[in-house]
Amino acid sequence: MSATNQLYLSLKRGILLASLVAAAPFVAIAHADAADASALRSHLAAKKAAIVALSSQEAAPTTLYGKVTAESRSGVRRLRIGETGQFQWISDSDRGYAGYNLGAGSWDSLVGTLSSAVADEYLVQAALKDIPLDSLDVVFTSVPQRKTEALAYPNNLGYTAYIQSPASDAKLEELRAAVHASSSAINLVTKAQDVTHATVHYTHSAATRDPALPPGLRDFITEEKIPAVKARSQLRAAGASAPAPQTLIAHTRVEPHTGLRYTRLGKDGYHTQLHDSATGLLGYGIAPTVEEHLIGVTGTCLTHIFEVQAATRNVLLDKIELRVTAELTPRFGKGVTTPSRYQKITYDVDVESPASESEIDGLRQAVEATCPLYNLVKDEQTVQGKVVRGPYPGKDA
Repeated sequence: MSATNQLYLSLKRGILLASLVAAAPFVAIAHADAADASALRSHLAAKKAAIVALSSQEAAPTTLYGKVTAESRSGVRRLRIGETGQFQWISDSDRGYAGYNLGAGSWDSLVGTLSSAVADEYLVQAALKDIPLDSLDVVFTSVPQRKTEALAYPNNLGYTAYIQSPASDAKLEELRAAVHASSSAINLVTKAQDVTHATVHYTHSAATRDPALPPGLRDFITEEKIPAVKARSQLRAAGASAPAPQTLIAHTRVEPHTGLRYTRLGKDGYHTQLHDSATGLLGYGIAPTVEEHLIGVTGTCLTHIFEVQAATRNVLLDKIELRVTAELTPRFGKGVTTPSRYQKITYDVDVESPASESEIDGLRQAVEATCPLYNLVKDEQTVQGKVVRGPYPGKDA
C-alpha cells in the first residue's frame, strides 16, 4: 500500500472515530483484533519519521490561546480553544452549586487533560526510543486536598499506564522516566509557574437592568449562585463536617491507527474528551491538543471562581469574558535540546458590573486567592506514575 493511501486510511479512521465519540465512545477502539496488533507500532514508526523531519526545521515557541465566557442566564463556562476558537469545551457545575451538569467541572477536566497528556508523551517517547507498543491506556487519579480554609484543589496526582508491549521491563521503566523528564504537562503542575495577576478591563453597567432585555448573567448570580453559596456557608456555620474527598479519575485510551486520545471523565465516564496531536506530529486537526486544552481549563476555573466570589461578596455581574495565553517552548526543531515547557502565562478579563471599580478589584483579589487551578499552577505538586504490563482491565475495555 502506498504512503498516500496509508495516510488516507489513517485520516479516514480518525474522522470516523471523532464522529462516533458522542454515540458510542469506544466502539472504534475497544476491541483490537489480531490484525490490529501492530497498528500502534506502525503509528509510532510514522511518528518517529515526523519527529525526525521536524528536527531539521527552524523552531519557535507556540502561542496557546483560550477564551472563556460565562454564558448569560446559565452561568455555564464556554471555553474556545485556539487562536480562532475552532474548538469548544463546556464546563459546568452540578445542580447543588447552581449548575446543570452540562459539562465536566474544571477539576475533572484538568485530570482528564493530564491523563491524555501523559498518554501523548508515552507515544512520543516510545517513538523516539524505538520501544514497540501494541496498546496504551492511562488511568489518572487525584484526591483533592484543602490547602487553607479558603482554598482546595486537585493534588495527590498519580497515574497507571497499561501497556501491551514485547519490550523488557527495563525498557518500559526507561520509557516512564523519559515521560516524566519530558512532559510539559507534568512540568506545569510539578514546578511552580510564574503566573501574572489577571488584568481586568472594567465597564460600569447600569444599576437597574433594562427590563426589555432577556435574563442574563446578573440573574444567574442573584437567583442561582448566591442561594447556592449561602447554603454551603450555612452548612459550614452549623458545624457540618466536610465531606470526604472524592477521588477524581480519568481513563484515556489511545486509538492505535491514529494516536487520537479519547478520555472518559469520572467513575461513570459521563463526560468525555478527545485530543489530537499537533499537525507536525501526525495530528489531523479534529480536536485540540492537550497543551492548549490544559491552559484553557485553568481559564474555566478562574471564570467559575469569579461567579462564586461575586455571589459571596454580593457583587452583580453582567459579563465575564476571560482570555488566557501562554507560550510553549519548542518540542522539536533545529538546535532544540531541552524539553518543551510552558512560559509567559497571562490572564485578562472583561467585566461589566454596576459595582464600583474598587469592588471589582477586590473581587479579582479574592478570585486569585481562592481559585483552585490558578493556585495549583503557581504551587508545586508531585505526580506519581507506574507502568502495568497488559491491557487495561476496566469494564470499558
